Amino acid sequence: MTYTDITFEKKGPAAWLTLNKPRVRNAMGRQTLREILACLEDADADPSIAVLVFKGAGNTFSTGMDIKEGISPGGPGAEEFTALADQVFQGVKKFPKITIAVVEGYCMAGGFELALGCDFIITEENCRIGDGHINLPGWVPNGGASVHLPRLVGIRKAKELLLTGDLISGREAERIGLANRTVPADKLGQAVDDFVSKLVAKSPLGLKYMKMLIDKGSECSTETALALERSTLKMIVNTPEYKEAAAAVERKRKHDSRG
Repeated sequence: MTYTDITFEKKGPAAWLTLNKPRVRNAMGRQTLREILACLEDADADPSIAVLVFKGAGNTFSTGMDIKEGISPGGPGAEEFTALADQVFQGVKKFPKITIAVVEGYCMAGGFELALGCDFIITEENCRIGDGHINLPGWVPNGGASVHLPRLVGIRKAKELLLTGDLISGREAERIGLANRTVPADKLGQAVDDFVSKLVAKSPLGLKYMKMLIDKGSECSTETALALERSTLKMIVNTPEYKEAAAAVERKRKHDSRG
């Protein structure tokens, strides 16, 4: 697929998806959404990729959906557009590999919901991040903000952010548990690179199934989650990847024991 609204680059075991419409603060239209879906499919199918990083061009993440496409709730084409956006938001949320949103500038509305779907959010300390739908007449989130945000920061804080429409700084996002890390603008690139390096040094198999256990375990009973842990471990130890790694560890142990 030829990309016009994004750039997509693979660097070793990490793939980088950059929203590339800085003239409209990376607002997402139909073509953008289709290209994100294509990247998700590509990264998922590539066994060499363990981490997918989302970021925005022009020192901003995304201000949401591109209103210049004429999409409004209940308007012409809204249902089709919403279905396409849902594919993206759910595709990111359910993506089996590790996802990171790198937030600088503005991150709001649909851009905020895209970031919420990622496993990690790393922010520039002075960015502005939040939902903001309430600031438009009759608009409410349509990509999961009202579902995912309370689970991350608690119902009381989520109500504050969603009902006021306030955008908060990266520092505040880290303080309330919305962001994993926040750093000054001139250190953002290095912080992201360091975090990606730490993740890709782990077993891709371990990353995939650890993420699965956390996500599924948060949605089921304790008994079901524990049973899932046991069945997953039983499955993993019979994979070629595990057996190869275990054999390597045993060889190293024997070598070390011989001095």
